[in-house]
Amino acid sequence: MNATATNDTKPFAVSVPGDLVSTTTDALRQQLAALLEPAGAPPPWRTLQLDLTHASMVDSVGLNLIVTILRAVQNHGGKMQIKLTSPNVLRTFQFTRLNQHIELIQQN
Repeated sequence: MNATATNDTKPFAVSVPGDLVSTTTDALRQQLAALLEPAGAPPPWRTLQLDLTHASMVDSVGLNLIVTILRAVQNHGGKMQIKLTSPNVLRTFQFTRLNQHIELIQQN
């Protein structure tokens, strides 16, 4: 996972190097735990952008993590974006209706 700190006008970008499935979610969960719960102060960003452009699949464990992240971001008054390229990942977000709560940014 790769994270890029930004100021509050640009998204805080977190890049996922592959599929977001049960065997890969722990690393992302650990990385974002510290980002989403800073000691006593809101994060310095308003938007968290999860880069899933290298993912071709998101399973139920990955979706659960995304919902957990979304709730934490919203609790801090922020919003969440997901960058994606895979039609399968897009269909997963549409089928689960997460696309109604998260801004999806499709890239070619």
